[in-house]
Parts: sequence; structure tokens; C-alpha cells
Amino acid sequence: MTNADGFDELISGIETEMSQALIEKGGTAVVTLARIAGVIYTEAIAAGVPHVLAQEMATDYWVKEMHPQEVLLADDPDSE
Repeated sequence: MTNADGFDELISGIETEMSQALIEKGGTAVVTLARIAGVIYTEAIAAGVPHVLAQEMATDYWVKEMHPQEVLLADDPDSE
């Protein structure tokens, strides 16, 4: 094994660990966002908001957090 091979192996290991950490961090963020969307829905229902509207509120939050650059209003005629 040459120094170049050892270095490449070390870098590959670090890259793998960083990728795994990034995947775990992303997963944790998605779970947190899902929980918040669920709280939005639950609290809206508890406050007397109709199911469909509460569901739209939670969905709006989810979409804005997951795709902040692509938010379009469904009822906006200019968005099509």
C-alpha cells in the first residue's frame, strides 16, 4: 500500500462518514417538519377550523418548508 492509496482510502472514509451524517441530519429535519405540520393540523382542528382548511394549512407549511423556492398559490391565476 502506497501513501497515495492510504490517503485515498482515508479521504473516502471521511467522505462516507460526512455523507451519512448529512443524510441523518436531513432525516431529522424532515421528521421535525412533519411533526410541526401535524401540530398545525391538530391545533387548527382543536380551535374549530374545518378539516379541509386545517389540512390545507398543514400542507402549506410543509410545502413552504420543503420547497421554499417553488411556492405557488393554487388560486392565483398568474401562477399557471
